[in-house]
Amino acid sequence: MQPIRATVAVVSVVLASLAIAQTEAPTPPPALASGTPTPEDAARFLSQATFGPTTALISKVQNEGFDAFLEEQFAAPVSSHMAFVDATGVNPPTLQQTTDAWWTYAISAPDQLRQRVAFALSELLVVSKNDDNLGLKAGALPTYMDVLVNNAFGNFRQLLQDITLNPGMGRYLDMLGNDKANLKKGLNPNENFARELLQLFSIGVYQLNLDGSLKLDSLGLPIPTYNQDAILGQAAVFTGWTFAQSGTSIWVNPPQNWRAPMMNLASHHSTGEKHILEGVAIPAGQSAEQDLQMTLDTIFNHPNVGPFVCRQLIQRLVTSNPSPGQIYRAASVFNDNGQGVRGDLEAVVRAILMDYDARGPALATQGAGHQREPVIRLTNLLRAFSASAPNGTFSVRNAISPTNTSLAQEAMSSPTVFNFFSPDYQAPGAIAQAGLYSPEFQLATEVVVATSANYLNKAIYTFLGPNTNKITLNLAVELSLANTPTDLVDHLNYLLMAGNMSSAMRTTLINAVTSIPATNLAGRTERVRTAIYLVVNSPEFVIDK
Repeated sequence: MQPIRATVAVVSVVLASLAIAQTEAPTPPPALASGTPTPEDAARFLSQATFGPTTALISKVQNEGFDAFLEEQFAAPVSSHMAFVDATGVNPPTLQQTTDAWWTYAISAPDQLRQRVAFALSELLVVSKNDDNLGLKAGALPTYMDVLVNNAFGNFRQLLQDITLNPGMGRYLDMLGNDKANLKKGLNPNENFARELLQLFSIGVYQLNLDGSLKLDSLGLPIPTYNQDAILGQAAVFTGWTFAQSGTSIWVNPPQNWRAPMMNLASHHSTGEKHILEGVAIPAGQSAEQDLQMTLDTIFNHPNVGPFVCRQLIQRLVTSNPSPGQIYRAASVFNDNGQGVRGDLEAVVRAILMDYDARGPALATQGAGHQREPVIRLTNLLRAFSASAPNGTFSVRNAISPTNTSLAQEAMSSPTVFNFFSPDYQAPGAIAQAGLYSPEFQLATEVVVATSANYLNKAIYTFLGPNTNKITLNLAVELSLANTPTDLVDHLNYLLMAGNMSSAMRTTLINAVTSIPATNLAGRTERVRTAIYLVVNSPEFVIDK
């Protein structure tokens, strides 16, 4: 087994070296400014590294600096989604407990960076409740989210293995119960997971340079990363896997265990020779576990993985249009964290958040920033104003206020394995004409713009959640500023927009707030709510730079 893996690793290192040689290293960016971060710098950083800035965290980042904050977050205890669900005592748990866990952690968990990166990974390595009612399978979705949470700062190779053997993923993409070929019955292994593992989860469909640009053949055409033979070979690799069981193992209608990694029944695994990615041949007669390790090693060491994965993480955390240099620098860290380790996600996350393009003054660059995803807009609002729920559980999603319809988005509920939006989506018009990408704009239909504005209005003016556990904002600080519209608007500018509000927008808001009489508490409250509503529904807020 070890010699085979070593051979694959050597071949992959050679391939990766060739890819690097074909990419000219970009000019290094200027050094970042030293010194204490401004409140605006801290707020901008927190909008990327958490589910939204708070006044307390802004002060913390100012006092400690970016690096110290990252170190604390990397070391913070893990908030487990399955543990949250179990603590509710609901057995079997329902989709309500699953979504309660996600919203509660997004709004209030101490390990904000881990949870934010896990959410980004959930939009790359997609599993959704919208298939085979996974949301109703006892523990399937929180267990899968824990896989992402636990591996958010780990190694991408381990993450690939953990998602591959997760029964939720197995059910979602048909690896669970995938049987070996039966020629008499005309049945072949299911290709679904084998294809998406390459196309969507690791390397994409075309070969890439280290900066994310396409490699081209002698005719100037993109070069495919794999062919149908590789899919057929990998489909055979992923056979014989079923729910983890003790005692006598059952293939047909086994007991459902959504919490443990899948196990293999050798009698249902294809043992013939298989040709996979890069033409690597898996010898006949190996165990399913050996086939799996060899296949995942081959994929993990493909030179596309770094730029493919890093580009999408940058899109989720920083900007829809990463520069070639930014992708190159992050992918270089993916390939080698400085200590000879490939796939170190902690190092990659640090590189992304501390890159010049994320921390430097690149706000005026065409295509800078990205549209805040609908759920991120809501978490920004709730965190900025210290939202609370009487019992500590943020039941944002419920029968009265379903986020999946009002916001067109909810964690682990994308309509397909292609996520809520494509990383290559270009909104028609000026954005597409400029050659820019705008993934989140794919959700911004006229209906969703209206329903999300109404949903945010509900959060600001009344409450979210059930009547028995109302989620409300704490506006005490803002009420203390209501008599001075300029102070109120400037406060919202730094807290919600990291100081990026234009002078025209600032003037408009000050005039709007001033026009509301503030002779009593009701008037001051209306000033505050109006100002917040106008900010969070403004184009300048929606585009996070």
